[in-house]
Amino acid sequence: MANTSYEFQLLPSYTLKPVPHLVPWLSDFHLSLLLPVMAYWLVSFIFWYIDKKDYWSQYRIHTPEEFKQRNRVTVGEVLRSILLQQAVQTVLGLCLGYLTAAGDFHGREDYDIAIWAGRVHRARDAVPWILALLGVDAKTLAVNIQTYATSMPLTAPTAEKPLVLLSSIVYPHLGDGLTYGYTGWEIWGAKMIYWFLEPAARFGLAIFFSDSWQYFWHRAMHTNKWMFRNIHAHHHKIYVPYAFGAFYNTLTEAFLLDTIGTTLSLMLSGLTIRQTMFFSTISVMKGVDDHCGYRLPWDPLQWGNEQNTAFHDV
Repeated sequence: MANTSYEFQLLPSYTLKPVPHLVPWLSDFHLSLLLPVMAYWLVSFIFWYIDKKDYWSQYRIHTPEEFKQRNRVTVGEVLRSILLQQAVQTVLGLCLGYLTAAGDFHGREDYDIAIWAGRVHRARDAVPWILALLGVDAKTLAVNIQTYATSMPLTAPTAEKPLVLLSSIVYPHLGDGLTYGYTGWEIWGAKMIYWFLEPAARFGLAIFFSDSWQYFWHRAMHTNKWMFRNIHAHHHKIYVPYAFGAFYNTLTEAFLLDTIGTTLSLMLSGLTIRQTMFFSTISVMKGVDDHCGYRLPWDPLQWGNEQNTAFHDV
């Protein structure tokens, strides 16, 4: 990789511009409110159709007879409750979005990459100090690595570049004096962080916070008799869960678990509007899938956890 230097004292200027809408006639913010609702009913319809056609009955967790006999609320009541809840949450989302002027902008990508390159550069400068604490002389180690790399036979050219790169990490300024700047691999590393690692970390934080928030409040509602009786028992009127009854809750529970939990997770993680679309839509699909009434071995939303209808019975 080229060893071109970029002066890190000079950050590129930028001009912010609104990100073009994914749908020309609908803002990304409004689309982020609409997609989870559409996903809820689409996935619910798929499982309703599977149930109606009696596909994969061997994977049902409850029988149709249990569905008819054990549920203490009608399908019509569930539908009205879900539609009311989604309407209230959409209005709250609209109000919050307008108050915070929600929107995505672009134009500062090079600036942010330069910031990350500076962080990579400073982290690189710390390597010799860390090695010194371990009793290793960084300069000697880097020279030995370079000597070994340059002495390799011509039949192994692909191994030379990684070794030279390793030596430049071990002792950053070997061969370039005290020139402070960004090398090509530092820019490459900054781009990897900016485009892949940072968004992955933000998604990880959002998932961790949202899941923890849901878990501890849900656990509290099952251990506290007052909370269960006045807030959560409503949800368990559906003893035999089905897909479109997944979010059959009181408005209090919906506001506490879903509205507040999701809002806080998005604020803490700093997801963009488009990242929020993906996060919220997948979260809703997961919630519907957890209550679908089937344990499907090929369902990716059920891999790695037991939060299906059987778990709901506990």
